[in-house]
Amino acid sequence: MIGELNIYSCYSFQNSTILIKDLCKRAHDLHLEAIALTDINNMYGAVEFSNECHKYGIKPIFGMQGNVNVEGEIYPFLLLAKDQVGYHDLMKICSDINLSDQKAIDLEKLRLYHEHLFILSGCKEGIVERCVLKELESEALRYMALFKEMFKDNYYICLQDHGIQMQKHLNERLKALAKLQGIKVCASNEVRYLYPQEAFAIDLMQASVHGEKRSQRDTLQTNQKYLKSGYEISLLFEREIIENTNDLLKRCNVTIETGQMHLPLYPLPDNVSSQDYLKQLCIVGLKKRFKGKKISQEYIERLKKELNVISKMGFNDYFLIVFDYVRYAKTHQILVGPGRGSAAGSLVSYVLGITNIDPLEYDLLFERFLNEERVTMPDIDIDFQDDRRDEVVRYVTEKYGQEHVGQIVTFSSYGPKVALKDLGKVVSVPLPKLEMMCKYIPTQGKNKKTVREVYETSYAFKNMVDQEPELKRIMPAIFLVERLPRNISMHAAGVVLSRDCLNEVVPLTRGPHQNVLTQYSKNYIESVGLLKMDFLGLKNLTILSYILNNIEKYEGIRLNLNEIPLDDLKTFQMLEKGDTLGVFQLESPGMKNLFRQLKPRCLQDIGDANALYRPGPMGEIPHYIARRFKKEEVAYPHEDLKEILEPTYGIMIYQEQLMQVVQKIAGFSLSKADNLRRAISKKDFDLMASIKNDFIEGALKKGYSQKQVNEIFALIEKFADYGFNKSHAIAYGLIAYQLAYLKANHPLAFYGAILSNEQNSDVHKMEYIAEAKKYRIRVLPPSINYSTNRFEQVEGDLRFSLLGIKNVGQAGYQAIVEEREKNGLFKDIFDFISRMDGKKVNTMMLESLIDAGAFDEFELNRATLKANLEKIGEYANLKNTIGIDEPPLLDIVQENKMVRLELEKKAIGVYLSMHPLAYLKQKLQVPVIAIARLNEYVSKNVSVLLMLTRVKVIVDKKGNEMCFIEGHDETGNVEGVVFSSTYRQVKDLLEKNKVIYIEGRIDYRDKLSLVVQRVKEISK
Repeated sequence: MIGELNIYSCYSFQNSTILIKDLCKRAHDLHLEAIALTDINNMYGAVEFSNECHKYGIKPIFGMQGNVNVEGEIYPFLLLAKDQVGYHDLMKICSDINLSDQKAIDLEKLRLYHEHLFILSGCKEGIVERCVLKELESEALRYMALFKEMFKDNYYICLQDHGIQMQKHLNERLKALAKLQGIKVCASNEVRYLYPQEAFAIDLMQASVHGEKRSQRDTLQTNQKYLKSGYEISLLFEREIIENTNDLLKRCNVTIETGQMHLPLYPLPDNVSSQDYLKQLCIVGLKKRFKGKKISQEYIERLKKELNVISKMGFNDYFLIVFDYVRYAKTHQILVGPGRGSAAGSLVSYVLGITNIDPLEYDLLFERFLNEERVTMPDIDIDFQDDRRDEVVRYVTEKYGQEHVGQIVTFSSYGPKVALKDLGKVVSVPLPKLEMMCKYIPTQGKNKKTVREVYETSYAFKNMVDQEPELKRIMPAIFLVERLPRNISMHAAGVVLSRDCLNEVVPLTRGPHQNVLTQYSKNYIESVGLLKMDFLGLKNLTILSYILNNIEKYEGIRLNLNEIPLDDLKTFQMLEKGDTLGVFQLESPGMKNLFRQLKPRCLQDIGDANALYRPGPMGEIPHYIARRFKKEEVAYPHEDLKEILEPTYGIMIYQEQLMQVVQKIAGFSLSKADNLRRAISKKDFDLMASIKNDFIEGALKKGYSQKQVNEIFALIEKFADYGFNKSHAIAYGLIAYQLAYLKANHPLAFYGAILSNEQNSDVHKMEYIAEAKKYRIRVLPPSINYSTNRFEQVEGDLRFSLLGIKNVGQAGYQAIVEEREKNGLFKDIFDFISRMDGKKVNTMMLESLIDAGAFDEFELNRATLKANLEKIGEYANLKNTIGIDEPPLLDIVQENKMVRLELEKKAIGVYLSMHPLAYLKQKLQVPVIAIARLNEYVSKNVSVLLMLTRVKVIVDKKGNEMCFIEGHDETGNVEGVVFSSTYRQVKDLLEKNKVIYIEGRIDYRDKLSLVVQRVKEISK
């Protein structure tokens, strides 16, 4: 058998350039029959490796370079799994290494696994190899004898030949010593790249890791650690060694088990099955949902059907587990979302309290979530308020045991910018130049590009590279490295539960925060039979929780979100105005515009808007609006579909509608209809072709013409690409409605919560404070005596938070509050500084507190306080050391109003006491329109005063320069356009942070825009 038994993939971070898919293709091209993956102390790529090998008809061999503690020192060994038991042993060894403090397994413990593993001395840092190189051959023999005694015939000496002189001497001595001890010798090539020219990239990555530099004078030790053909390997080693190697490859036979479920069991009362327990909980839950009213037969039948499917598929325990941790969250006042994804289509989920949307009321389908014809794991993703999500994860871990619960690994890739900077620094390219070059690389959305693509398409970027010979030399390496993973991270939501100990099913490691992680990523967890549950942290639930707490604290009402009316006119009138700032998913200008046209009046309308406002269905919005208000006739693809499509005015919006259409036209079950939807959306052409034939046959049998069938199927194919999950749309629409209801009916509590949550974002603070003024809510300046870590309500207004001030961290804030609570309010600035002397309040923090206005209540202007800080500090020191209690006379400083305002903005991110433009308007008496009122002047000429925050120059279709601007006054923000004819005249006046007077016209297409006609600079 021709193969290679020592390959490192990209998961041996910075030690290999090999992506697994490329490895298997190259091995196939070289006609290798078997290859072994032996990453360093990990098995991250094992399942991916298995899948890719089988795709190319290659035998996968599972191994690892593992750290072993030999007599107190750590040395590497190559470990290969002989059989299924060996594969499981390898996972346990890998877990032990990664979870231990020493990051190694003890030799004696490794001995326990010797029957099902091959153990190879073959790494350059191995203990035997090091002894030989140090000419301690007696020691080498001692260790070889020890390993032979421990591991019997499963112990091998592995030779390598990379054309290095030292290696040739080592190999000769190793062969001689192995013969003395009767140990078999095999061979490997320590593969770290696919082609010789890629060796340079490894050298650069290693230099980056160790903080070293490289220049053209540096040469590579070898470029021979590439994937070689069987013929190339046969030229390097004797026939007997090659035969030993091939024999070893033949004797490794492992298949990763898939399809075997390791679902955890829910702890039940004695003599009760999970099926019966779930059924009883559902019956009780259904009665609670109906609140004593008669339960309709439709609900009873639906519940029976769902429970039957859940039981047949073996998921009773799964639902009980989810029910249990959702109940835990709710009973511990942790806010839980009303549903997410297709799970909201399940009545079982609804009556258990897992979701909070009645699926029958909104025509949601259980089959979209779970069906017998699509045997996949159920997927109930739960949203928790993000500041308490970890409490729920901790509860599940404690309940089922650390050995059975873990979180999921993810991989952070180098990406183009990090690869460019990491490798550029190694060859001494100046960091400012690398930063400048990174600006040419788009990394977001559809426009994102690799370094290679930018190099090939951007003249400016290529020119910068060509100017630096060293940078040009390393570009091929950067093209390689940018695709590679750089390190591990933790999946933000995924939690894995297993009936068996996790390390028997999947290898484990520790994440950046010492959490236990599965080494298989989310793409492969389900294939090895593990249950993944997503515990998602949702910021908007945290905000909802804060709002409810504010209402209870200041209004004495404990609102229950489940009991708020879903037809509140005040809420819908607010949405109709597009007043959606701070409302989940409805904040974008496009959504605001859609709501102005839509004039929503129920939760279904919010769901429709969410589903429509996306690429694809967005083109249907004008028809939807026109039909809703009877300005366009409602048309249906076929009259038989009227009942399904009538709620959305003949337009197919939801995946559930597609399933119902397929059921109606072709007589499919809803389960089979969902399989068709999945096949189309996932571009599974084989499955699509098969189901399409069934669809046509079924529709013709029901009496539809060939023409009608073709037209309806074409509509289904088009729609399946962008159809939205109705269950998700309604559930997330409910969160949006809840926030909108609280904003409309409890604005003070709403703004207090949302400002507290966004206090580290200057942009959002400015928006929310400006909008709060519309509700006649003032934000008062911070107070050293009364401010807390949140925006607190004060007689109808809000008090700015201390933590919203720059340079006031948690420790400094805590010190101030503790002193305040212990010894009372601060009497003046002298009292404050003397009491806080040496208590985590430094000069930078003091200056920020002053600039923010936190000491304004002491009736000394801010400039005076800052000018006298040294004098006050000396007084505080004398008072605290020798008891002098006579405050010094301060030097009074005249304050500049504009300087004060700029320093205030720098300290708290907003102009709070007064906006400079408001001050300028008073001072200059300039007649202008406030930005907040510009929507009243659509298609009219206006004059405005703006502080520019953005100026973006582009070239129009005629090759002339024009620009887009953005600016604000004290009432809000506006975007504008300066066409080329105007831009030529005013471009010297358009600079960021300048205050300008503009005359222009208000335009409204997708959003409000100011078309600039004249510009005049205003001096501050």
